[in-house]
Amino acid sequence: MANRALIDTGALLAVANPRDQYHDEAVSIGRRFLASGGRWVGTTLVLSEFHGHLLQRRDPRSACSLLAALLGDPAYEWLDASTELVNEAIAQWIERFGDQKFSLTDAVSFEVMRQLRLTKAFAFDKHFVIAGFEQLE
Repeated sequence: MANRALIDTGALLAVANPRDQYHDEAVSIGRRFLASGGRWVGTTLVLSEFHGHLLQRRDPRSACSLLAALLGDPAYEWLDASTELVNEAIAQWIERFGDQKFSLTDAVSFEVMRQLRLTKAFAFDKHFVIAGFEQLE
């Protein structure tokens, strides 16, 4: 798949919440990317973060339904955050960029991007640019 981009928690939250400051921009970016034949790549850590945020704003059944929809959508490829992947992310990103406050979720996403040679992320998080990746616009 040549047209893939990593999807971050912030992008998922922005699309899901009409009151999010990035909502309109996120919906526009997402529509353009999918219309061009794009496919999202995400990790189970991103799903976990997203679910945690959903539970703060929605009832549990609604949050679960949204997760099920994401997991069943062929536009998304979800990768497990294995112990091996987490260890590699810590070594490559958290330890190497010790002056940055990269979350484990972001570090694992960076490592997935490195391993899959993805250059673009659907994110509103400056850490992706600091790590050397481009943000979808």
